Parts: sequence; structure tokens; C-alpha cells
Amino acid sequence: MRMRTWLMVLIGCNGLVFAACTQPATVQRPAATVTSVAAPRTAAAPEQAASCPAAAPDLLQDINATPAGPYFVHHPASGLDTAPTVVFIPGGAGLRKNAVRTWENYLSDGKGAEVFRIVIPYSANVDFLEEFPRTFAILDEVLACYGDDAKQVHLAGVSNGGLAAFALMLQRPERFATLLGAPGEFPEMDPPAWKQALTGHTVFNGVGERDNDWKPEVKETHDALTRLGIDSMYVEFPGQGHSANEGFDKSVLFDFWVRHSAITSAEGPSSRKDDDCR
Repeated sequence: MRMRTWLMVLIGCNGLVFAACTQPATVQRPAATVTSVAAPRTAAAPEQAASCPAAAPDLLQDINATPAGPYFVHHPASGLDTAPTVVFIPGGAGLRKNAVRTWENYLSDGKGAEVFRIVIPYSANVDFLEEFPRTFAILDEVLACYGDDAKQVHLAGVSNGGLAAFALMLQRPERFATLLGAPGEFPEMDPPAWKQALTGHTVFNGVGERDNDWKPEVKETHDALTRLGIDSMYVEFPGQGHSANEGFDKSVLFDFWVRHSAITSAEGPSSRKDDDCR
């Protein structure tokens, strides 16, 4: 029987306390509370240049001494402050090693990666699911430091990171242009909440061809979103299991983000958003 970590939100006398628990897949899912929680903390705009590490193109920078850190950031080759942003939440416990593995297996050297600012949150010493709302503070800090387009932020995650990403999208859908799971899943089957949050957004439901544990539920989510009129696509990664290996085609992720971004280059702005990626 597959075991999965589920997100739970507990309300305490001092505010929100986020916890994680592990339940069998056949146990009833926890009540959906992510859509009604108070807005998570956000990072104040840095007041001094020292608060914003200088961008180092072509490097995966480890940002760990800022108010919102730790997280990794990889800057676009163009250096433009109008670049779209991808926030990709790692799987596993969401620790630094998981973030590095996510970069290597899903993002590094992917065709199209050079046009995006890629942000990978991670936790220093606790399971990231216990502090996943910090993603909003990280995003605010990145936008304040590097001036990217707040309307072109793409949210993504893999496995436990996919669970976090899908929960974050329900909390603050106005913060993100698209949602991508590789794989990902909502905390519970709640089509009305999905429709409210995702109308006007596109969802990428990706899963490994050999990931027999997650594949049925990822397909079920896609089918439910389609019935709701949500722009959703279902993609099976050929030859892949739950985690990507060296044969994973990273371009399928970047193709999706490029199609839903207005890319600015030396020749001027262009849009590659179209309808042939379904």
C-alpha cells in the first residue's frame, strides 16, 4: 500500500501551525482548509543592497543569509529584469540535497532554461512541508531583488513538492500564472475549490509512465479539471518512474512554461503561448 505525506493545517492560539503527517492512500483525506487560511507571511522589500545577493549568471546560487532563505536561484542568461520566474518545490523532505537533486534531474541544462529565473526553495533542518508557506516570502524576496514580472510566475513541484505546490495554488492563485506537477496532487478532491482557484490558469499534470502509484490519481485530477472547464494537460513521461532519471526529457517542462510566458529578448517581446500542447 502506498504511503503518502499529506498536508494538514492546525489553528493554534498564536496563529497557524503547519504540520505533516503520513497516511495510507486508502484512508480518507484530510479536510481541505488551505483555501481559508490567513495569508502567510511575506518578505519585506530589501532596504539595503546587501540584502540582495548579486545575480551570478550560469550559476546555481545558494541564498541562505537573507530573511526568506534558504533557497537556490538560477538567473536567466539575458540578465533582463522582465524574465519570467519558475518556482519549483523539490520532493522528499525538501532539504538542500533534495533541491540539488531536483535541479539536476528536472531543470539543469533543460532546453529553454536560459530564459527563466528558476527558484528552488528548500529547508535547512526540517521537512519543507512544515514550512511550505515560506515559498511566498521567497518569491517576494526574489521579485524585490531582481525585478522580475510578478504576472509571469510559474509554480511547480515534484512528489511532496507537488503536494505543496498544489496547496499553495489553492491559497493564492493570483500569485501564479500556471501550475505544474511532476507529479503533484491537491490535498483533497474538491472540484468547486479547484474551479474557483484555477479558472484562467493552465495546469500541467505530469507523471512517470511507470509510476503506478501516482498515475491513476494524477489522471483523475486532470479529468476532473477538464470537466470543470479548466485548461489542463496530462503528460506521461516515457520510461520514467516516480523520480526522474538521466533519460528524462527536461524540455517538456520548459516547453510548457515558454508557451505560457511572454519572453523578452534582444529582438523585443514575443509570446509563444499556443494551444498545441495538450
